[in-house]
This record gives sequence, C-alpha cells and structure tokens, in this order.
Amino acid sequence: MNVLETATDRGYPTEYLLSRIRGRRVYLIKDWNALLFSPAPHEALPGTRYRELVSEYAREGALKGMLKEFKWVYLQMNRGLRNIFAPFFLYSEINTIILCLRHKMEKGRKTDVEDILSFSLLSEDLKEVFRKDAALPVLLDEIERQLSSLSDNAEGLNDIYVKKGLKGVEEQITDSLIDQIMTSSLHAVIKNFIASLIDMRNIIALYKYVRWAVADGTVFIRGGALPAARLQGAAQRGDMSEVIRLIYELTGIIIEESGLSGVERVLISGLTKKVRIVAKESADIGFILDYLWKIYVEAKNLSIIFYCGDLEREALKKELVIG
Repeated sequence: MNVLETATDRGYPTEYLLSRIRGRRVYLIKDWNALLFSPAPHEALPGTRYRELVSEYAREGALKGMLKEFKWVYLQMNRGLRNIFAPFFLYSEINTIILCLRHKMEKGRKTDVEDILSFSLLSEDLKEVFRKDAALPVLLDEIERQLSSLSDNAEGLNDIYVKKGLKGVEEQITDSLIDQIMTSSLHAVIKNFIASLIDMRNIIALYKYVRWAVADGTVFIRGGALPAARLQGAAQRGDMSEVIRLIYELTGIIIEESGLSGVERVLISGLTKKVRIVAKESADIGFILDYLWKIYVEAKNLSIIFYCGDLEREALKKELVIG
C-alpha cells in the first residue's frame, strides 16, 4: 500500500495501543442532546479533539478531527498492525484523492488543496502531485503513475476523461484502488468490514438509481458480499421494494422509503452493530476497528448537526446514528 505515508515503526506492542485507545474512548461524545439542543453547538462541544478544529474550520472541522485521530492511531501502530489496517486507511483516503482532484480540475487555489491534505495519510509523493501547478493531462498521468494499480488498465485516465469526464475518472480511481485492496492479503476482520463498506456504497448507488432513474446508469463496485449481477438486476427492474429487501438483508432492519439520508443512516447503524459484535470477538483487531468506526460515526453526526443547523431539533436527532 505505497499510496500511504511511510511511518517509522516505533516498536510499540499491540497492548500499548489498546491501552491508549481505552483512555481516548472516554472522550467520545455520549450526550448528543447537549449539542443538538444548544443554540450554539460548536460552543457546547466538550473538551474533545473537535473544539479547536471546528473553531478554525467551521463545519469541515468534524472531518478534520476524524482524519487527525485516524492519523494518530496509524502513527502509534507497530509495523504488523499497520500492515493489517493499511487497507482501512487507504479506503478512507480515496475521498481525499477525489476531493483534491476536483479542486485541481476546478483550478482551486493551492491553499485549498493544502487544506485538504493537512491531516491526510497519503504518501508525500502523491501529495506533491496535487500540490504541483500542472496542466490536466500531466496531472492525470502523474496520478496514474502514483496509483500503480491503474497502470494495468487498457485505458489511461486521460482517455477516460475525454470519454466520460470527471465522473468517469473518479469511478476508475475508486474501482482500481478498491480492487487493489480486495485482492491483497487481508486480515479476515478487515476484509469483512471493507466488503460491508462496499455493499453500503453499492446500495446507496442503487437507491439513487431507482429513486431518481439516473439516465447514464450506475456503476457498482466489486468486492462486496452482494453479487454485482443481483445489483444490476435490481437496477434494471427499478423496484424500490427490492432495494428495501436488500437493506434488510444487510442490516436486519425493515425500513419504509424515507429518503437517501434515512437509507444511509440505517446502513451505518447496521454496520455499527456488526462492528460492535466483532469488537467483542476480537479483543485486538476488532477493538481497534470499533474505535476507528466510532470516530467515523461521531464525525458524521457532527457534520450533520453543523450542516443542518436550521432543521427542527427533534427531526435533526432522527438523522443521527446514536448507540
């Protein structure tokens, strides 16, 4: 996983990291009502990793708080743990790559890209690609060279951009990196977790397609537990009840069609339950994964609160994943 930052192995035993995480778990937000019903939620934040970041970056502070904590965990890991969790961190950095690409293609300011990269775990070589003031064809060639899994494809990113635009490039990068992750030697806990993330991503894509009948179709990512043929069949039939049935299979929760945010919330809740069970069964890898996922869900909730601040409080509370 040379896409990620190379860090010195400090040789800390696994128990050291587990102990540090146990200590840091006490700072996870438990009283969401205090934030929800405060007239100024950013001021009601407890003394957590988010307060300063929210003050400095406003709504983006929650995401930065998540990335900062991910980076802290990554740097505390010994080489063995880092190898096990590299696929998790690489998956989480796909969004960083896409955001940087969008900024570059929209001719965003250099400071905007630097801001995105501030807490990123991407390698320095890849970060430098996004920092360069390069023409689009050069930029796409450099990205393709850095993301070595792309080089085996028949078409390069420049050809894909000409035919399919930015959306096609993003899909190619995402597909290739996830293929690289899922074809590597994965720890069983991490493999099952990422497969669940892929299923969640595919179900959301399927819901959007069926709900809004997207004209250019939808692309499903390989590697999940749900077969691509079944997803494609559901998309062709355009039956929302089938989408709801698939959500039930993944989460054990029966939902009525309640909009995209409701679908996403149920999928995240279902995965949260799975991760909690894994944490009880695996006192090391599962426990660390559970903490990282809790950080993700916490940041997701905070983002909802800060982005949807005008929504009625009880309605907003229903948008959160709590528990």
